Formats: sequence, structure tokens, C-alpha cells
Amino acid sequence: MAPPTGIHGPLLLEEPLVRTPYELLRRSHRSAQRQVEKEFTIVQTQLSNLLKNLTHTDADQDVVLTRLDTCSERFRGLKRKLDDLQPAPDAPGAAMLRERLRHIDGVLLASVHARAKEKEAEWTRDLALLSGKTDKDENDKDDKDDKAEEDEAMEMEDDAGDAEERELAKAKARAKAVVAEHFEKKSTSSVGAELDKRAPGDRTVDRYIVEHLLRTGRMKTAKTLAATQGIESLVDIKLFAELIRIETALLERHSVAEALAWCGENRGTLKKQGSDLEFTLRTQEFIELCRQRATTDAIAYARKNLAPWAATHMAQLQSSMTLLAFGETTGVQAYRKLYDASRWNKVRNEFRDTFLGIYALPSQSLLALSLSAGLSSLRLPACAPSSPPTTPKEDRAPAHAQPHLIVPSAAELTGAPIERIRSFLEESRSRAAQVPVPEMDEDEHPVPAHMANVDCPTCAEDMRVLAKEVPMAHHVNSTLVCAISGDVMDSNNEPMAFPNGSVYSSRSLTEMAKNNFDVVTCPRTGETCAFSRLRKVYIS
Repeated sequence: MAPPTGIHGPLLLEEPLVRTPYELLRRSHRSAQRQVEKEFTIVQTQLSNLLKNLTHTDADQDVVLTRLDTCSERFRGLKRKLDDLQPAPDAPGAAMLRERLRHIDGVLLASVHARAKEKEAEWTRDLALLSGKTDKDENDKDDKDDKAEEDEAMEMEDDAGDAEERELAKAKARAKAVVAEHFEKKSTSSVGAELDKRAPGDRTVDRYIVEHLLRTGRMKTAKTLAATQGIESLVDIKLFAELIRIETALLERHSVAEALAWCGENRGTLKKQGSDLEFTLRTQEFIELCRQRATTDAIAYARKNLAPWAATHMAQLQSSMTLLAFGETTGVQAYRKLYDASRWNKVRNEFRDTFLGIYALPSQSLLALSLSAGLSSLRLPACAPSSPPTTPKEDRAPAHAQPHLIVPSAAELTGAPIERIRSFLEESRSRAAQVPVPEMDEDEHPVPAHMANVDCPTCAEDMRVLAKEVPMAHHVNSTLVCAISGDVMDSNNEPMAFPNGSVYSSRSLTEMAKNNFDVVTCPRTGETCAFSRLRKVYIS
């Protein structure tokens, strides 16, 4: 069953908020479970050995007591691990998951449910109003047309069907008029007012900013902002701190020890996902040994750490082993590329992708995802272009003053060598440059500059650069909005055009003409004209 309207929207980006601590808790539980199973196997083996010793009558009593004490210690250790395996209410992972679930239920879903209830209440009031007004109209109609109804009852049966259809059509028309009249009084609120309808305590934007700062390595700023807003339990500071620590070791110190230690802790998960990150790290460490020309150490390292991967990565393994014969300054491009310092960036990128994938985190920050989705839904072909404005008219040469070329005739070019053609072109350019430019520009028509919508985020100067990177929104039916009032232009608020082509709503222009002696002014160009000169625009 589909979720209620609007619930699936904000929750699409909130999956990591719950899934990441869940994955941490699950992996911690799984690790503890493996340790308990290992201890249980050891205890079971010791008990079997102890029972075998007790069956022999000549068994040494001291040996049996010693083994019994050892089994008792193992039992106590197993009991402690079983107690640790139980999810305690105050455990860090469980407390974080509980806090985030409470945040989603109390902030995100609460606001969505509240809006859904408001919409439902509005529709209930609208239907009640529609039903009441329709019933009243019907009663008045019945009182006035009693005699007409009696006459219609005496008509022929074939005319009765036509009368019912006419009455039904009239009722539908009255219902549409009531709905239109009711909704006409309720003007659409502005975009800013809709954005301000956030539930108290909603720190979604702050969380997205903190998460973006953590991904970019600005740990101090992220921690300060999270502490200021009180959202430490809603962001994964420790997780990203570990990521930045390992990435710093890879890029700055060219050390894979930290990354290999992380792979060892998550070897089971990496194997389940089919990741070859450990092989990439081992190969990079082997390349560094070859760079130092430590051939003996490189061979020993390859036998120990690279040979187990031969069954699945033979081609890469053979290419890497060739570096034993080729140094860093080799002229063979295929092997010199392996020594390139940019390979560390590739290793870092692979580690980051694997790290984020294991902890169910998206490859991009939530701030970038939400921003790109919002800009893509708002960007239209009518938005202001991201390219710089064209040259002003006074700085632009008229069309007739542009350098032009006199095209030679076919007789002049027939059989002519290339030198003759070149000299003829140069002579044509010199003659074109000497053509006098007329001072009159009657053929120049003013082209209005592209005006950005002040209420459109993608037309803003700062957001315009980001908006050009996302696709345009797909709108099957366009919505025309008046630039004066911000109201939607439709059949009840018809668009009207100035002589210069600018279009505004009839309601705004009528109000302007009423207060300005039947004169209207275009707010974009400042052109004034009589209201009677405006033309109606029909939306097809």
C-alpha cells in the first residue's frame, strides 16, 4: 500500500539516518556472536576431555581439578560475553537508534501527518459547504418551479429522460460554480510561507550541512555546529572521523596500514559484497616496495599477501609483478602508470565508496542530493540563463556595420591559383572596412533583456550557477504565475498582454487601473498604456 501523501517524499533521504546505526548495531552484535560461538566451542571441547579423564580410575586428581578450574573460568567468561551480547537499553548504538527513531516520528512524520490532517479538514469543509449550498439552491428551485414540475410530470415518457439530463447538467454547473467561488476566496500562499511550515525542532537543514562538512573533512566546524544545534545524536561524527583519518593516511602519508586494519575488521562483510578493496591496498603497498627497489621484501610480500588472490586477479597480479623488473623511470607507459602518484587518489576513492557502501551511506552528501533535486524540480526553460549577459546595444555594432565579404564571381575564380584567391580575399576585407557606417539605426529594434523572476530560486544569481548542472523539470502542463501578485493565471484570473508582449494577470491589472485612472504600467519596462489597449491571452 502506498504511503499517505507526502510521507514518502521527506523519508527518501532519511534512510541513512536509521539504517547506519542499525548496521553498526547489527555488525557489533554479529561480532560478539562469533566470539561467543568460538568460546562455546572451546568450552565444549574441554568438557569432553574432562569427561574422558573422569572415566579412567587411575586419573590424577590434581589434573582433573586443574582442568575443572579451567572449565569454570571459561564458563564465567562465556557468561560475561552472553551478558554483553544482550542489547542493553543504555548501549550507545541502541540509544542512538532510539533517538533517531524518536526524531523521525516526532518531527518529520508529525509535520507530514499534521499537513495531511489539515488538507483532509479543508476538503471536509469544502464538501460540507458545497453540499449545503447545493441543497439550498435545490430547495429554492423546487419552491419556484412547483408548477413547472407538475407540467413536466404530465409530459410524454421520452421527454422525461431529456428533462432529467438537463436538471443533472444544471446541478453539475451549480456545483462547479460553488467550488470555484469557494476556492477563489482562498488565494494561494507564497512559496516562502509554505517553506516556513516546519515542525518545531526540525533541524533537517542543519543535519545536512553538518553531514556535508563531515564528508569534506571539516571536522571541527561540523562538531561545533552539531553541538550548537544539539544534533550530535543525529549525525555520524565518529564514523566520518574514522573515514577522514584513514583517507588522510592514504593521501598524506601514503600508508595503507590503517585501511588494511579496517579491512580486517570488516573482512566478512567485504567478502559478502564481493569487494576487492584489500587486494587494491595490498597491490599499492607492493608498488611502493618496488618504487624503493626493495626487491627481496617485495617478493616476500607478494608471496604472502598477493598470492592468495591469484585465482581471481591473475591479470592484475602479473602486471604488478612485472614492476620487479621495471623501475619508476621506465619508458614503458603501461608500467610507468602504476608508479604514478595519482594512483593514491584512485585507492582513496575506492576505499571511500566501499566504506560508505558498508555503512549504508549515499555516495554524495544529503545536502547535494536534496539541493539538486530541488533545483531540478524548479528549473524551467524560462529561467534566467547562467551565461553572462550579452553586450549592451550601445556597445554593439549594428548589423549593417558588421564586416562583410564581397563574394567574387565564378569567372574571377575559374582556374585561379591559391595565391590569387588569397589576394582577392584580402582586398575584399580592406574594401569592406572602408564602407561608411550610417548614423541612423531605424532598422534596430530594441530587444528586452531577459528578466529573472524574483521568486524563482533558480533565477537567483548565486543559485543560477548550480542550477545549470541539473536537468530541467518535466512539466506536462505549464502554470503561469503573475509577476505582480504571484497568483496563478487561469480561466478565473485571465492573463492579459501589454503592447510590448509582457503578460500579467487580469486581476492585478484591473486593480492597478482602478487606482490609476484606467492607466496601467508594466513593472518590467515601465511602459504605460490605457487598460483598453491590453489584449487577452488564451492558454491552449
